[in-house]
Amino acid sequence: MTATYPFVTKNDLETVCLVWLDASVNISPENIATQKELRSIIHHFKTFSNAPDCEQYIQQKSQYDRVFLIASGRLGQEIVPHIHHYRQVFNIYVYCQDKEKNEEWARKFIKVKTVQTRLDTLINRIQSDYSKRCQSKLDEPFPINISKTNNLSDKLLHDDIFHSQLLIDCLLQMKTLSTDVTDFVNTCLQHYNNDPNQTSIIHEFKQKYSSDKILWWYTQDSFVYRLLSKAINVKNCNFLLNFGFLIRDICGSIQKYQLKSSIEVYHGQIMSIDEFNTLKNSLGQNISINTFMSTDYDRKSIISSLNEFPITNDFLRVLFEIHADPNVDNSRPFANITSLTYSPHQQQVLFMLGSGFQLADIQQDKKYGIWIVKIVLKNVKKSYDEKDLVACGSTLQKMGRNDEAEMFFLRLLKEMPSNHEDRSKCYSTLGYLSFLKNNYDSSLNWYEEFLKVSKPDDLHLADIYYSIGCVYQNTFEYNQALQYYDRALLIWKETYGDEGALEMAECLNNMGCIYEKEQYYSKALSYHQQALSIRDKFQADIGRSYNNIGNIYFAIGEYNSAIENYNFAFQEKCKYASPQDPSLATTLRNIALVFEEDNNFLEALNYFKRAAAIYENLFPSTHIDNVEVQEDIRRISSFIKS
Repeated sequence: MTATYPFVTKNDLETVCLVWLDASVNISPENIATQKELRSIIHHFKTFSNAPDCEQYIQQKSQYDRVFLIASGRLGQEIVPHIHHYRQVFNIYVYCQDKEKNEEWARKFIKVKTVQTRLDTLINRIQSDYSKRCQSKLDEPFPINISKTNNLSDKLLHDDIFHSQLLIDCLLQMKTLSTDVTDFVNTCLQHYNNDPNQTSIIHEFKQKYSSDKILWWYTQDSFVYRLLSKAINVKNCNFLLNFGFLIRDICGSIQKYQLKSSIEVYHGQIMSIDEFNTLKNSLGQNISINTFMSTDYDRKSIISSLNEFPITNDFLRVLFEIHADPNVDNSRPFANITSLTYSPHQQQVLFMLGSGFQLADIQQDKKYGIWIVKIVLKNVKKSYDEKDLVACGSTLQKMGRNDEAEMFFLRLLKEMPSNHEDRSKCYSTLGYLSFLKNNYDSSLNWYEEFLKVSKPDDLHLADIYYSIGCVYQNTFEYNQALQYYDRALLIWKETYGDEGALEMAECLNNMGCIYEKEQYYSKALSYHQQALSIRDKFQADIGRSYNNIGNIYFAIGEYNSAIENYNFAFQEKCKYASPQDPSLATTLRNIALVFEEDNNFLEALNYFKRAAAIYENLFPSTHIDNVEVQEDIRRISSFIKS
């Protein structure tokens, strides 16, 4: 069963969260007044009055989140041993009345930064630690995908890299709409509605923002950096689409100021041992860094910052040495953005989101107690045309990223003029995606939009008629379904002639199933036989047709013919299916039911047991298939005994 977490909200849009655990956190007037001050430091702020709820909330945070935890002495002693090892727990602060007593247990945990009895001192310490973290960014999420091939775009062998690169290219190729800034501002105002400081900055952004100022906004600790970084780290497609203009503007600035010669720069990172070992075991392979990577020319400065950063035994200090040649074909851009940043005194080279590298070397520097990871900028080959946005969206759908594909196509429709030729492709895909979600009214609406803009000779017209038929079949409106299936068949017959096509077989199959439901068995048999004739030519899905024909013969009481066709179905499925394929068990069970109906109980029991053996290996005992087949066996066994 999937766990549910009542504390997860759509407003968890930031990486850093401040959590306060205290039995009187929402009771004591002093604590309530302090909450406002704390929220002004870290906007994403949560309170809990008991340890189990607090632990559950922290536990469900992603590996890319960072939690600052304030805990009372009693509840801190209860929760800290359970959550101290979590990657997402960054700092812990104990606020109590008995400092000496609580320091005794707290000193065992390196993430406990201080035990305080005064709120003002505690607030100042949190402010200082948060500011240092914002400046160093050593513990910022650093999402990396590792390829198992030398081709960063190999979608067959490494889905994650292909997906990341595809999503980035989709965002870069999309248009910025006149409403994007307003939509972004409204989202931010809603999120920061109780934070007057951020609200004021958001209004300033609305008034003054221009694409050439994006790096000034992005490099300060404000809502722009926080929300965009979180959306990138967790691949929140909805927000990435809404914030896409920021990514395009950052990319535009990096391209404009692209460095012209090779450089060697450095990036410091705190990594878990598991994260580091994954890199270490991938030496020589290609990686994709799925964030905007900030780097520096000053190696010593980064090493110094790494050594000043306290870590537990589960983490390592890692220095990335980056060699980048701008002349590498198809590599993502990088630029010295120092003069464009919020703090122009700090040298900074920024690499584009999704930059590809090769893991060239990994060595330990025992002098400084850090690991050195050398990476070299690589090209990002693409097995897709990133300029064909409809094709990119369709690829997302084929990868099973249906929610992303749906949001993507909805966004494309907003960008396209009303007479754009690709609108029909968007409509048809959205219709199919709605169908997959069982949202049949929406599916029909999208297909109707397709029909409004399609031409009489549109090659996809038959596909849409067929799809509409499927919707009506699933809503049990069989007459409507048959009408649209007939329309689809008419076009396909004109197109394919006597040879037919697999699409026709699927359509005929569905019509046969409808007539079977309506108990028009002769018609059902005819359509299933026509479907079988086509499938036989293409040697595809033959077993399913035989199974359906067997169903018809069973329904009309021709048991020998039913068993014959079920056996054909079983033999055909065995050619291609795994011995543990559930469809094999279904066919065996069908044979058993025929034997039972024909009062041949011993044969029925044999086939039920064969079906049960497959189901038992596939599903838990509580699964409906296992429950039903065991009931079948008990029923038949009782007949034999009697």
